[in-house]
Amino acid sequence: MTTRPPDEAPLSGAQDDGDAPWVSVRPDSRTVKGPLIAAAPLIVIGALRMALMMDRGRGTSEGSGTTGFVVGLLAVAFPLVLVGVLTGLRWANAGILLEDGVLTVRDRWNRKVLHAPVHELTGVHTLRAPVDGPHGGRVVLTSRTRRPVLVDPRQWNPEALARLWRELALPAEDHGFVTWPVLRQRFPGIRPPWRHVHVAQFGLLAAVVTIAYIALVVNLPFFL
Repeated sequence: MTTRPPDEAPLSGAQDDGDAPWVSVRPDSRTVKGPLIAAAPLIVIGALRMALMMDRGRGTSEGSGTTGFVVGLLAVAFPLVLVGVLTGLRWANAGILLEDGVLTVRDRWNRKVLHAPVHELTGVHTLRAPVDGPHGGRVVLTSRTRRPVLVDPRQWNPEALARLWRELALPAEDHGFVTWPVLRQRFPGIRPPWRHVHVAQFGLLAAVVTIAYIALVVNLPFFL
């Protein structure tokens, strides 16, 4: 295993807490915006097709007129609004802040998943997780008394994150490809996302919810 910090950060001893600079790392929403912008034409065409189908009907199924048209548009808009709300919550609440020799990591719900003095941090561990294909790179921050924290670099501003690693100057270790059970063995107490660890269960749950949502949307106009 190599011992080089991520983003080519120099390997040196931790700075004195009182001399540690102020570094703020904001969320990067490009991982959400990019796919949405690329899929925008297909989303618009799909929304219009669904709205027209619910308006006029198809085959032997009778349409529900203007109500069906509106519901068809809202059926596509609702998931997009939900994604926008979750992205907005992350942008408003999530952050990584190095201030006064203390590192704080907050999630989209404004919870502190890590709040530790720099002198308690023990390392920055890079690895490849069994998700996202070529984008499976992850970073684990460890400390003496706090729970290890899993960081997805794609979700954070890359320039600010690279500066954070340089300023922390913590010992770093590359673990290569690591499965979730091995990750939990090496970093006791770590909390990887449930949907990533239980891919089959998450896929089944997503399929059930999708089918139920489509059934609700198709039948909703007839109850209005």
